[in-house]
Amino acid sequence: MKSSAVPEYSDIQINPSLKNWASLLTTVELDHAQLQQLRTSARQRLVESAVDFVRRLNALADDADLNTGTQPMLSGNPSEQPLVMTGHQPVVFHSGLTFKYETTEAFASQNNAIGIAVVIDTDQGDAGQFSYPAIPDNTEPGELSDAFPAAELQIDSIAESLGLYGHGRLKSAPEIAQISDTLCQRLEELSMTTAVTNVREALLQFGQLSAVRASVMQANLITRWQHGIGSRLLEIPLSSLASFPEMLTLTSDILKQPRRFASAYNAALEMYRDENNIRNAANPFPNLKVTDDTCELPFWVISHNRKTRHALEVQLDGNVTRLLANGRVVDTFAGNITPDALEPMLLQNIQIVPRGALITAFLRLLFSDLFVHGTGGGRYDRFTDEFVRTWWNIEPPPFAVASASRYLFPELRSELARLEHIQSQLRDLQYNPQRYLNDSIFTADLQQRLNVLCQEKQDLVDQMKRRHSAGESAQDIGRQIQTLTNQIRDDVSAEFERPLQKLNRLTPEQRDAINCRTYPWFMFR
Repeated sequence: MKSSAVPEYSDIQINPSLKNWASLLTTVELDHAQLQQLRTSARQRLVESAVDFVRRLNALADDADLNTGTQPMLSGNPSEQPLVMTGHQPVVFHSGLTFKYETTEAFASQNNAIGIAVVIDTDQGDAGQFSYPAIPDNTEPGELSDAFPAAELQIDSIAESLGLYGHGRLKSAPEIAQISDTLCQRLEELSMTTAVTNVREALLQFGQLSAVRASVMQANLITRWQHGIGSRLLEIPLSSLASFPEMLTLTSDILKQPRRFASAYNAALEMYRDENNIRNAANPFPNLKVTDDTCELPFWVISHNRKTRHALEVQLDGNVTRLLANGRVVDTFAGNITPDALEPMLLQNIQIVPRGALITAFLRLLFSDLFVHGTGGGRYDRFTDEFVRTWWNIEPPPFAVASASRYLFPELRSELARLEHIQSQLRDLQYNPQRYLNDSIFTADLQQRLNVLCQEKQDLVDQMKRRHSAGESAQDIGRQIQTLTNQIRDDVSAEFERPLQKLNRLTPEQRDAINCRTYPWFMFR
């Protein structure tokens, strides 16, 4: 099971076409006086804060004896230059995310734009998790000689535990070194020498960062910068943006009218599902829950001290508004809710942070001139567009989609897909091979035999029709046709018998190892 020397990107999706992105890239002026005023100040604050965040990460990289690079960052003056944004959780990137960041960076550079990636550190999960292929310890040696070796999809992590991405801790340097040794041994068993070299280098850097007490989030950003993945983009965590006064203003405006907002949001979701024939009520997001006493809003309440997050609910009692998280009162407001009124929570290390579609709604309204999504974000932001139009009554700044895949075993994946197609079409191949004679499915020898046999069969069919038209018996011709039909079936079956036996021996885990598109960036050069 050998990997390609340089697996290329495939399944490339860029929408609209990259040559048309420049036509979308203008410095947006919102037709909304308050939002435009907020946008002007927010963009300047964003660039300054992102530069400071990158500077602090570079200092951490220096502490770990890692090179911070010499290429200039894609910074600038947001009042004079357009601003291109993208973003993702601070996890171990796979090829789809790598491609999105590379494409965003290259486009921003070529168009004299500021490029910024938002680190969604307010989501939760295992920020250090990655997939890899490995031959199980109990595998019989004979299995390794098959066309599809018995490698299965495995998972490991360089993080200590699950939780909020912004608070995840790295395993110790010795633990990461052990992971590196084990992983490289597994890859060597598969003759993946290039991947072994890449893994050793990257995990050594993760170990150096662990030694200076970097978080998983920080380590993921720094190590991919070391290898040129988004290394010129400015970056900033969403938790930092959530404390911007402009973000607090948008948040407080929603908190002033929670039921109206929830009703409009749910109505827009229902309309979106109806227009796109979506029957799953959780797609693209579940409706906000509204009861007689409370209504849910698309925000998280994050306690950085407790390292927890819960969905925000609002309870109205006359002119009193209570913010609830997990059934507990977080804060109470009498009368109008202003941005300043939300600041005491920040002093307690508690934040109200947008979630779901509201994240990119805020980012696009306040900051970006063009936002670059992957395929998932591209699907749900069509809903975001419609909601921005209905709630804020303005046209949202544009977005684009960039995604691609890279596979460790592209040749094996192609062969697996070929055999799966053959298996699904086997009966038709056996009884109607003439439909596939020009599709390169059969070997040259079998193709030659089938050309002859199919022509003989067709000649006999024509003879049978003539006899029937003349009212004559054609039983002898029918027997000859059946003999040829059986011969064709047996020849086709013999052609694919051994490959399909190997295919049928594959477990779901082995198929996953071949088809996986989420192997980490550090397995590729």
